[in-house]
Amino acid sequence: MEVAALRGRLLPEAPDGYQRAHDQIPQDLLDAQRSAGVRRWLIFRDGLDLFHVAECDDFDESMRLLAGDPINQAWQRQMAPYKQQLGDPGNTERRLQLIYERDLWLPELNDGQLS
Repeated sequence: MEVAALRGRLLPEAPDGYQRAHDQIPQDLLDAQRSAGVRRWLIFRDGLDLFHVAECDDFDESMRLLAGDPINQAWQRQMAPYKQQLGDPGNTERRLQLIYERDLWLPELNDGQLS
């Protein structure tokens, strides 16, 4: 499983509408995401800044599949009026670089031995 984080930004007038849309995600969109290998998707908001965390079998492949899915395309069109463009036209999220990861549930290795 792969975890990916993305950053986006809402337009100043958009937070309430964006929240309402996410309060009622269509089941066919959830099914399309699941079929594309998305296991979990979280969105955090700080003011106008959005932070997405996606858990996927393979993030790039999931995004490729969803980009060609008419259900996801309709959802993206519905979300576009809420989000600022980042760089290229049509791009509203930017993938964040992972700089630290540690699984704190795994035991420590001490000279190759579990402690």
